[in-house]
Amino acid sequence: MISNPTTKQLLDAVCIELADKVAPAINDPTVSVQLAMAISVLQTTAVRCANELAWMQEERDAIEATAGELLAAIADADGLANALSAYVDGKTDSLYLDEAQADYARASEVLSCAIEAAYASGDADHIAAVGRLVDQRHANQQAITGQFIAVGRT
Repeated sequence: MISNPTTKQLLDAVCIELADKVAPAINDPTVSVQLAMAISVLQTTAVRCANELAWMQEERDAIEATAGELLAAIADADGLANALSAYVDGKTDSLYLDEAQADYARASEVLSCAIEAAYASGDADHIAAVGRLVDQRHANQQAITGQFIAVGRT
């Protein structure tokens, strides 16, 4: 298997070529905006493909650990217990994207139930724990999408 260049490196190279060589040759403003949008999609795809599996694994691990801690501290959290059990029983730890995404979806259900249990408990530490999980997810999503830029509008 060829490991270099990486998919991210290939996408970055395409973006550079499009921006440096193709974009200056375009005179039609509509086509220029379309090209800029395509470059933007390629750039976010490059970030995502370079990090997606690691981010999903990191989030899943953090969710599983926090859910376990919450279950140890909260007596009546049946929904969380059931979601965590389903996640652990179905977890594949696969590096194949479709399977990793399925693991991530099950972990997301655990996160949802953990948030409900934390807020139902009323405990500030429990709420802060799930808040850190949401912050982690938001940081990963922000790294992918970055700052919103209206392509073609200045």
